[in-house]
Amino acid sequence: MAYLYIYDCVAARESNARRVSFTKELYGFTYSWKTKSGMKTKRKIGLIEECMGAEPVTDSAILVPDSCKDQFDELFVYYRDILKIKIFKVESEVYL
Repeated sequence: MAYLYIYDCVAARESNARRVSFTKELYGFTYSWKTKSGMKTKRKIGLIEECMGAEPVTDSAILVPDSCKDQFDELFVYYRDILKIKIFKVESEVYL
């Protein structure tokens, strides 16, 4: 069983910093810094990469396995002030 999270950052258009923070926590990001020996880069993984089986379906929809639902719920509740969220329970997949 899986869950389909569909979200929209409507309120985030006014608060860009919260939208960016949400996106980074969800998808991860790469950052770099300058050292004496040159540039260094590191990747911070996001929640989608951290949870096995979670996958983005479109820009604003994510399929989440049952085992990771609690982690995604925490993230979406934390950012509920900038998001409109709908969660659907997916019980089976239809193949063509």
